[in-house]
Amino acid sequence: MAELSFNNEGQTIKSESFSKKSLEGHSFNSCTFHSCDFSNSILRNAKFCACTFVNCNLSLLKIDACRFQDIQFIDCKIVGADFFKCDKTFFSAFFNNCLMQYCNFSDLNLKNGSFENSKLRESYFTNTSLVGANFSGADLQGTIFHNCDLCKADFSTATHYDIDPQTNKIKKAKFSFPEVIGLLRGFGITLV
Repeated sequence: MAELSFNNEGQTIKSESFSKKSLEGHSFNSCTFHSCDFSNSILRNAKFCACTFVNCNLSLLKIDACRFQDIQFIDCKIVGADFFKCDKTFFSAFFNNCLMQYCNFSDLNLKNGSFENSKLRESYFTNTSLVGANFSGADLQGTIFHNCDLCKADFSTATHYDIDPQTNKIKKAKFSFPEVIGLLRGFGITLV
């Protein structure tokens, strides 16, 4: 494992394994992680500010009170991440071309967030603010949106979404045919 101090700034860390390691209480500012394995890592009370993760495995993280502020996840695998346990005050993350399964984004403010071209499967958004969020090119199979603010969100090229307009705010959100039919499932309508 790379030699890290408790306060790390401007580093580029490549091909390191942090799997099952603890980075509890560590601070990373403007760092880039490339092809690193964080599976089963303990990131409790860690701080990541203006960091970028590229082609990393971030599955089954322990992220209680972790700060993810202005974070970019690109081409990453993220499974079972309970992002709702992170420090909600500063949470801001952008996902591009990521494989994400069983992630929970409940109770977060993801205004203008992005999940562009990501496979976001079997994940949860409950009481989540997604105003202006970008889901273009996202595969949302099995993902649940409940009591979310999706106003002005872009689902125009997203697929496999199932959004109930009775339990979510969708004013001025962008959808396209034929996927927009997913909005009708909540009404019990049969299309022939």
